Amino acid sequence: MNGEKKVDEDWKRRAQLEKEQDALKAGEVPPRGEAARRRDGGGRRGGADFLTLVESLASQALYFMGAVPDPMTGQSHEDPEQAQMSIDLLGVLEEKTRGNLTPQEQSALRQVLDEVRLTFVRLQTHHRRPKGPMIENR
Repeated sequence: MNGEKKVDEDWKRRAQLEKEQDALKAGEVPPRGEAARRRDGGGRRGGADFLTLVESLASQALYFMGAVPDPMTGQSHEDPEQAQMSIDLLGVLEEKTRGNLTPQEQSALRQVLDEVRLTFVRLQTHHRRPKGPMIENR
C-alpha cells in the first residue's frame, strides 16, 4: 500500500440518482436540483438526457394509472390504455438501447420499468376485484 487515499467523487451523483428513483417509486416527481443539473451535463438545455426521458415516461404511466394526482387539480386521473402505452414505450426504449447504456442507466431503466409494471398490475387487479363475497355462507 502506498498510503494514498482513494476518494469516491461520484457518490453525490449516485445518491441523487437513488433519491430520484425513490421519489419515482413513491409516485412523486423527482427533484431537479443542482445535483441533477450537474448530472445532466451542466448547461444542457432543459436537462435533457436518457434518465430524464425514463423519468418522464414513468411519471406519465403513474399519472395515467391514477397513482399520482394532477398537480394542478389534485385529482387522480385513470386511463389504463395511456398508462399501458407509456409502459410499452419504456419497454421499447429498453429493447432498442440494449448494449448501449451505462450500467447506471441500464439499472435505472430496469428498476423503473419493473416498478411501473408491478404498479400497473396491482392497480388493475385491485379494480377488477368483485365487490361482494365470492362464496356465499350457507
